[in-house]
Amino acid sequence: MNQDPYSRYLLYFERSVLAHYRASPHLYRLEEDDMGGDLQTVHSTGDQAARPYFNVRFGFRRRIDKRVCVAAFGPDIVKLPESDQRIWLGHLIEHPAFAEDDSAFTRWAKRNLEASWEVEDGPRPTIDHSVQLVRAMTVQLLGRPLFRFAENQLVNYPVAENTEAYNKAHLELYRLLVDGLDSEVLSLLAQRLGIVLSDPTKTLNSLKEILPSHLVDGVHKPLRKVSNVRNKSHGVPDTPAVAFPAFDEFHADLLEVSTCLTQLVEWLEAVLSADAEACLKRENVMKSLFPKLSGPPRPEYKLAELKAAEGKTIASVEFGEVASHPDVHESEAIIVHFTDGSSLAIDIGSNVSNLLDDYEGLKPNDVHTDLRVFWAPRTSRP
Repeated sequence: MNQDPYSRYLLYFERSVLAHYRASPHLYRLEEDDMGGDLQTVHSTGDQAARPYFNVRFGFRRRIDKRVCVAAFGPDIVKLPESDQRIWLGHLIEHPAFAEDDSAFTRWAKRNLEASWEVEDGPRPTIDHSVQLVRAMTVQLLGRPLFRFAENQLVNYPVAENTEAYNKAHLELYRLLVDGLDSEVLSLLAQRLGIVLSDPTKTLNSLKEILPSHLVDGVHKPLRKVSNVRNKSHGVPDTPAVAFPAFDEFHADLLEVSTCLTQLVEWLEAVLSADAEACLKRENVMKSLFPKLSGPPRPEYKLAELKAAEGKTIASVEFGEVASHPDVHESEAIIVHFTDGSSLAIDIGSNVSNLLDDYEGLKPNDVHTDLRVFWAPRTSRP
């Protein structure tokens, strides 16, 4: 084994060891980039005792014959259950020799062994983020996501250097980016641009028709390649698997797709007059921090009173604690003053007075409430 600063931390395995865990995505979550990845146990409620949790961090390291192997963090392997240790040992590489120039592994080592977070991600996380940006923009401005799926955790690098492994990796990419295209959103985009689609059911062709000509090669062509590779492996294979540089070819394809999606984000920002990052932030804030309304207010007439504020222009806002009163809970309130001279007050009611008979010694102002304020940003740039 080559002597290097990392040898004492790492054990080396054939990439085929990962196939065992990919076969059970309901039990294990495998996340990869060009420089390495992370393998974790996935637990459903109540099964943790039956399957102990583990986490294996690993890099991809290039051998002197140009093949890529798994460089696993040794302490993680030692902590594996005995049955899993036997699986990994069956793929152990005893005396590997490594290529001198291996920029991807160097990035992984700097991030994971030297704790440097200045290392840039490769194409795989960039693709995921771009898909999220596209979905957020189209949800916020068109009402539906262009990509129906936010992610596909099965999109990973080929586990072997052959055509079959390459095709299987492309199949998962196809499911996310081509099969996941929403024809209705493409039709909405075409309507906005004044374009009549020749066949709205053909999503890739529709995308090509609505793109400006200078983006067809950069955006449509990489997705068409994903589709073509998928189509070649459809049905019964007419040729057996042959040796093929699957890892490097798939990485090159991911780089093209990553660039393609970056250009798609920029184009959608222009045609929708949107800020993609602001749309994603707005979506996340509204999902996690905004209250989820399940029905009308009680009594319902309060809705009409609040709707009377629609269309008015706010002149000023007051927000603070309400003056204390011994018979009322402690709380905050908002007062909004409008330019037409009207004002709107929003405070908090409660049933604390009803609880006084049930809890001896409880006073109304022992109960404290407040108003929380969250902003979901606008979808366009200021």
